[in-house]
Amino acid sequence: MPEQLQPAVLSESLQDHLEAVYLLVQRHGVARMKEIAALVGSGKSSVTARVQALAERGLVNYQRYQYVTMTPEGEATGRRLVARHRVLKRFLMEVLAVPEEEAEKVGCKMEHAIKGEVLDRFVRFLDFIEQRSAADGAWAAAFREFCGSPSRWEGAAGEGDGL
Repeated sequence: MPEQLQPAVLSESLQDHLEAVYLLVQRHGVARMKEIAALVGSGKSSVTARVQALAERGLVNYQRYQYVTMTPEGEATGRRLVARHRVLKRFLMEVLAVPEEEAEKVGCKMEHAIKGEVLDRFVRFLDFIEQRSAADGAWAAAFREFCGSPSRWEGAAGEGDGL
């Protein structure tokens, strides 16, 4: 894959905008600037600049006053971005029992920081858990119960730990 299409090469803002365009195109066949702005929580002028940057990189098709669509390269990159986001959100919710709204926020931040091999380990770990859960689902319930109890780390900072 050409380096320019690697999600990590795009800024966080461009990744977020490409992901928004991808999701809207999947739902509606096209993306409108106001819908992109609503998804990324930004003004239309800012969205226009980001969409133009994505178009310059060959990831979207954009002409002023027209709908935004994906190029094949943009669709492939967008699919990878969405998949990363979903894996991290799923990990936070299913493994760490984080509530969905918080998992969405934190997962979005994590997806920009986690790269290559580490992300692959998250995916493999989730696959492993699904296989284990099919054999013995009790561990997930036990972990959720465990999360409700006080942590041994609470109040431990500064007690000779060198932090």
